[in-house]
Amino acid sequence: MSVNHFERDGHTSSGSISRRWLNFEQDYFGFPLQIPLIEIQGSSEGPHGVILAGVHGDELNGIQIIHALTEMIAPERLRGKLMLLPVANVPGFLIQSRYMPDRRDLNRLFPGDKNGSEGSRLAHQIWKGFIEGTDFGIDLHSASYSRWNFPHIRGNMRMERVRMLARSFGPPNVIHSQGVAGSLRKEATRRGIPLILFEAGQSNRFEREVIDIGLSGIWSILVDLEMIDFWPEGLHRPAPVSKYYRKTTWVRSPAGGLFIPRAKPGDLVKKGQNLGEVRSAFGEVICDVKAEKSGSVLGFNLHPQVVPGRALYHIAYDEADLD
Repeated sequence: MSVNHFERDGHTSSGSISRRWLNFEQDYFGFPLQIPLIEIQGSSEGPHGVILAGVHGDELNGIQIIHALTEMIAPERLRGKLMLLPVANVPGFLIQSRYMPDRRDLNRLFPGDKNGSEGSRLAHQIWKGFIEGTDFGIDLHSASYSRWNFPHIRGNMRMERVRMLARSFGPPNVIHSQGVAGSLRKEATRRGIPLILFEAGQSNRFEREVIDIGLSGIWSILVDLEMIDFWPEGLHRPAPVSKYYRKTTWVRSPAGGLFIPRAKPGDLVKKGQNLGEVRSAFGEVICDVKAEKSGSVLGFNLHPQVVPGRALYHIAYDEADLD
């Protein structure tokens, strides 16, 4: 990967790392809420990147990815600068919720409004303080409640620099997804900032395998951007990625009952393949659940109790060359 797309001005004589709290608005007692920030300044000029976790307050794997990354990076061996937000949605994190306390989704409110709702104000502070003016971004997510996602990258693959980041990360799957209006990746790429979203695992958990995949993918990006010039012993190198999926679809339950899955995330399935069945309270099979497309299983529903229309399997299909 060429670093020229991301080159910045500026130089520091020695690297440094700082951990500090940023004030954001006020809590119910009138005291400021505080957002944790880790800033790593390299010893020479280079790209300026931002890595965020916890945009949804109950998605915890990304927090541990950032912590592990911080422990491994030696500032004196870093080119450029990294801004790390291990918990972007502090209000949601404090109540162990995906959403802000007013039930709004922070990832639908970017770039935010300094005079708007509490979520819009937080989105504005994150956008102005960390996203605007950066050279690249990585947004770390996990599945929503009662779902598990196979590790994959989402991003606008029509943007060359997004494809570059996805190739470097080397996830098991890459998905073309521009994101909805107000999402971080949608608004960033709309303004020319290459940003990818890493999606893996489930909410409210630390999952070692997911954390390791995320860490190795980020490290691979830093190496390809020439921000880091070494590979840590014991850290898995991701395999090259040459394909991506252009579309996804949800397979939904045709009936209410108890869902028994037969396929798992990461499986390659064929159209018409039996993915599982819905059984009655007596254990009788009510219906089979069939794949509607041939593709790769991105994620599935963990909760066995289902009703008609409940999303059961997320399948990526329509494969294309990433180059």
